[in-house]
Amino acid sequence: MKANILVIDNEESIRFSFHRFLEAEGHNVATAKTYLEALARMDETEFDVIFADIFLEDGWGIDILEEVASRKIKTRVIIMTAYPSSETIKASSRMQAVDYLTKPLRQEGLLYSVNKALKPMQCGEDDGADPLAVSEQPIP
Repeated sequence: MKANILVIDNEESIRFSFHRFLEAEGHNVATAKTYLEALARMDETEFDVIFADIFLEDGWGIDILEEVASRKIKTRVIIMTAYPSSETIKASSRMQAVDYLTKPLRQEGLLYSVNKALKPMQCGEDDGADPLAVSEQPIP
């Protein structure tokens, strides 16, 4: 399934790498450096999957989950961080993040997480996000 994916991270190398990996898999990929830039992208395009870093220059990845919920859209959100904590894991789960990835990430883990997020859509199950599963597979 070809998906529209948004990658939100303040690190250019992460945005570049994710864009390259995901586009090579046939997905349409957009990136954003900040929370406000991400909101603008979300106004322009309907995304199937959003990767959101916990720490953004002007907000939090959890804010993206809240925005998706308030807009009542079917977008699957994957939270990622280099600094995992029980608080952010709980908040991500409560807000129905599909996955919680710990940086550094490996390409295989990234692609696995995307496929996991898209699987309910492929099967016609679009009534909410999958339960949160913590993934700690680094991506080279």
